Amino acid sequence: MKDFKVKILGISGTPIKGGNCDKAVHAALDTAAQMEGVETEFISLADKKIAACIHCQYCVENQCACKFEDDATWIIEKMLEADGMIWGAPVWTHSIPPQLINLLSRCRYYVFFTGDFRNIVLGVVTVSWMGVGEEFALLSMESMSGNLLMIPVARGWGKVSTLAFGQRPAHMDNGVLDDPAGMVRIKLVGTRVAEITKKIKYASLAGVGLTPEEERSITCGKFPHWHLRRKLVLSKG
Repeated sequence: MKDFKVKILGISGTPIKGGNCDKAVHAALDTAAQMEGVETEFISLADKKIAACIHCQYCVENQCACKFEDDATWIIEKMLEADGMIWGAPVWTHSIPPQLINLLSRCRYYVFFTGDFRNIVLGVVTVSWMGVGEEFALLSMESMSGNLLMIPVARGWGKVSTLAFGQRPAHMDNGVLDDPAGMVRIKLVGTRVAEITKKIKYASLAGVGLTPEEERSITCGKFPHWHLRRKLVLSKG
């Protein structure tokens, strides 16, 4: 099984295309891609149309995916194909922007009925102007991954102003890329996610883990549609 590959998907949850959050996620992905057998893909949520879950209970009552059809539909399909993920979001009002929150709110079907995201490895990164709120942003992403039973393994953060150098905050020419300590942390997220993703998949292919009867959702219930699990089909390929 030494020749197997893993796929790591990076999602930048910001409305600012090509900004500091995109740069941070790209840096983590590029580092992950340097490891043997790792394939990466990047998605920016900028310019994407993603409605928030309105708790209409359609997915629960019909036991199927969300009835809304927008960019969340194909992005979630990409998420289901991944063995590991890196989520990025800038600090907004001590939390994160709605783009990523909306996307994850649309995953309720998988939370309760399939467990598709169970044991997907996750790394989270954030960027901030003043170095305030980074912990809350990182915790927000890690907390939301808990509903999906993902495995957070690494976090990285960087500053996008000269506060990174202990100075009065002012714009840096290349934003977070000019924060040396921040970039070390962010790149280590890529390394760690790649490492643990390969180990998890290796174990899964070797048959290590629970049976579907033993698996439980966040509410401690069984996954009634586990047999439709996309990752199970992909792993056989």
